[in-house]
Amino acid sequence: MTHHLAPAPLLALTLPSAEVLYAALLARDPALDGRAYVGVTSTGIFCRLTCPARKPLRQNCRFFASPAECLAAGFRPCLRCHPLAPEASADPCIAALTAALEADPARRWREGDVAAMGFDPSTVRRSFRRQFGMTFLEMARQRRLREGMATLAAGGRVIEAQFDAGFDSPAAFRAAFARLLGRRPQTCRGTHCCRRTGSTRPSAR
Repeated sequence: MTHHLAPAPLLALTLPSAEVLYAALLARDPALDGRAYVGVTSTGIFCRLTCPARKPLRQNCRFFASPAECLAAGFRPCLRCHPLAPEASADPCIAALTAALEADPARRWREGDVAAMGFDPSTVRRSFRRQFGMTFLEMARQRRLREGMATLAAGGRVIEAQFDAGFDSPAAFRAAFARLLGRRPQTCRGTHCCRRTGSTRPSAR
């Protein structure tokens, strides 16, 4: 009887330790560029490890294996090191739409807006899901939600945060907030749980 050996399981790809990654960030080591990314909790920005901006404190750093993981965790791309540049250069719709989103983060996007820019909405959905694990419209909603989080972090009322985030429905705002942070909006007024949505300046760390 012939016995067929089962193939050995593939080892999951893992990042180096946080200490190694932080040292690479401080040194701007190109060896890990594109293989790991840092999310800075004090600014809400994520960067390449070779970013030229002032380096954050270690306690403000979270490390990720991909831009998609950074986006899913609620961070936005740095405007200095452009961590989405490889994806954007490979796909014109990603380049155009991410640039439009940064130019007007409070805009309430619809599929018709995407089509008006000359892109097929279904193609855009596939491209963004493939690269970032979310659609462009989901990315835009998340970006608006951060505006509301910043309002709460500054001590604003929940209703003010809701409108700043572009939500007409209080229930929809609470649900979106809970999905991203795992907390209710009213528990975050004036607290650091919203800190990562604060300054958009890459140097403010």
